[in-house]
Amino acid sequence: MVVICSDTAQHMMPPVLFVIRSLGIGGAERQLQLLVERLQACAHRCHVFSLESGGPLKVWFEDLGVPVFSGGLKIGDVANAPWKLLLAEGRLLETIRCVKPSVIHSFLPLTTFMGALSGRLARIPMVITGRRAMGTHQERYPVLRHLDAMANRLSHRVTVNSWAVWHDTVRRDKIDPSKLVLIYNAVNIAPFETAQLLRDSARRNLGIRADAKVMITIANLIPYKGHLDLIGAAVQVIRRFPDAVFLLVGEDRGIQKELEQRVSRLGIDQSMRFLGRRNDIPELLAASDISVLSSHEEGFSNVILEAMAAGLPVVATDVGGNREAVVDGVTGWLARPRDPKALAEKILDLLNDEKKAVAWGRRGQQRVKKHFTIDRMVQAYVGIYAAARS
Repeated sequence: MVVICSDTAQHMMPPVLFVIRSLGIGGAERQLQLLVERLQACAHRCHVFSLESGGPLKVWFEDLGVPVFSGGLKIGDVANAPWKLLLAEGRLLETIRCVKPSVIHSFLPLTTFMGALSGRLARIPMVITGRRAMGTHQERYPVLRHLDAMANRLSHRVTVNSWAVWHDTVRRDKIDPSKLVLIYNAVNIAPFETAQLLRDSARRNLGIRADAKVMITIANLIPYKGHLDLIGAAVQVIRRFPDAVFLLVGEDRGIQKELEQRVSRLGIDQSMRFLGRRNDIPELLAASDISVLSSHEEGFSNVILEAMAAGLPVVATDVGGNREAVVDGVTGWLARPRDPKALAEKILDLLNDEKKAVAWGRRGQQRVKKHFTIDRMVQAYVGIYAAARS
C-alpha cells in the first residue's frame, strides 16, 4: 500500500479522539478503520473511545498502536440499563482529560450526542459529529431526534457521507447547511483486485460450479435490508436460471430463521446460502457475478463500493445515496425498493448479457479508483481537523 501524507497535514494534524458506540464489524466501523490506519501511517496521534467494551476491532486498533478506551457498557445496556450512560459519559470526560485531544470526532446516533456534549464541556477546539445514514432512527426512537438536534448545535462541523444524507439532515433537523461537510466513504481497492485472481479457487471452496450464475448480497440480516424482497426476486431468477446461486453474507440480527423458513417454503433451499458473518469478503465477491443490494434505506453503502472495487456490476435499490455510487445503466442498475419483480428484472438483464455485465463491472472499478479513494477521504477529514489549530 502506498501511503500519501501531505507535509501540511503532518505539521498541522492535532491529536484526535474518535468516539463510537462499539468496535464491532459495521459500515461506520470499517470507515473508521480506513481513516485511522492512514492517519497512523502518517504519524498522526489517534485515540478511540468505544461506548461498549470489547469488540473484534479492539485488538486491531491496539495492534496498530492506537489507544482504546471504553465506556464500560455491554451489549443491551443502553436499552436495559440506560443509567449506565451517565457512567460512560463520565469515563469519556476522564478520557478527554487524559488524552487532551484538539479534535473529538463522533459517529452514529447517541454517541454523537455524548461526544459533542463532552467535547463542549471540556472546551475542545473542534467538535465533529458524523451522520452516516438517513434519519429514520428518529422515527424508531423519538428521543434520538432531540439528541441529534442537540449534537448538531454543539458541533462545530457535521460530516455527511452522501448528498442524500445531507438533504435528509437539513430537512429533518433544520440544521444550518453551512455546518455540513460532505465526505464520501472510501474503499481500499487492493485486496479486491488481488482476489479477482482467486475466482476459481473461491468457487471450489464454496462448492459452486465454474459456470454457475452467482449473485451476492452482503448485508446483516436486518428487516430494512430487504432480504424478503431479495428472496422474492430470487424465485423469479431461479425460474429462468435453475443453477443460479444466491450468497447471503451477514450476521443474523434476529430474522434468519424467518428467512430460512420462507426459502424452504418456496423450495429454493439449494440456491440460497446463508453464510453468516465472514472475513473473506474479497474472495466471496471474486466468486460472484453480480452484487445485489435490496435495502429499503441507505446512507451511503460500503458494500456497493466493495463490489465495484471487485469489478462486479451492481443491482441496488434506488434509495439514499445508492444513486451517488451506482451510475444507472453504466455501472449497474437501480431498481424500485420493495419491488421483488423490478429487482429480478434488473438481475436477469445482466445475466442475459454477460458481456454487458463484465463491461459495467470494469466501469464501476474505474469509478471507485477515481472518486472513492482512501487518500481523497482522509485528506478531506484532515482539512477539517487542521482547523482546530487555526
